[in-house]
Amino acid sequence: MNPLIYLVMGLTMLWLQVTLAGSLAIWGVAPNVLLLTVLLCGLRWQDRWQFVYAALAGMACDVFSHGMLGVYGLSFFLVSYAARLAGIAMYESNPLSLMVLVGGLSVLEGVLSTTLFNLLDASAPWWHWLLTAVLPAALYQAALTPLFLLAFERIERRWGLEVTSRGYGA
Repeated sequence: MNPLIYLVMGLTMLWLQVTLAGSLAIWGVAPNVLLLTVLLCGLRWQDRWQFVYAALAGMACDVFSHGMLGVYGLSFFLVSYAARLAGIAMYESNPLSLMVLVGGLSVLEGVLSTTLFNLLDASAPWWHWLLTAVLPAALYQAALTPLFLLAFERIERRWGLEVTSRGYGA
């Protein structure tokens, strides 16, 4: 696939994350639109550029959130690989199954990044972050999945991209 798609999508999602995501916060929980696009790319497309996109999107989240470079970059990369494996193994891709997978993979990313934070700073409250930040954000991102799925379907139709899972769009 053309890396230009990832560049345009990444810059657009970074702009949305920095400018709009904070105003979409519900009870203090803001969605991570960069993570959502990383997960949907991994679930729907088989492409080597998705891993580069995941690492760069994670590093952008590092820069604009806490400043410890590499924590989100590594966790986004690893969860992108898990999303690719889940996308290959998925029998039928429908919005409900994608919502469940995005929620679960968001929790996995949160556990990975929180564990990395805890390794770097032992005083970090691991369980508190998991229960108050990771789980609500995963549910929120799962709820936003159908909206992003519509955008991904338009990109796929426009650029003639193949969907990874067997049951969707075939």
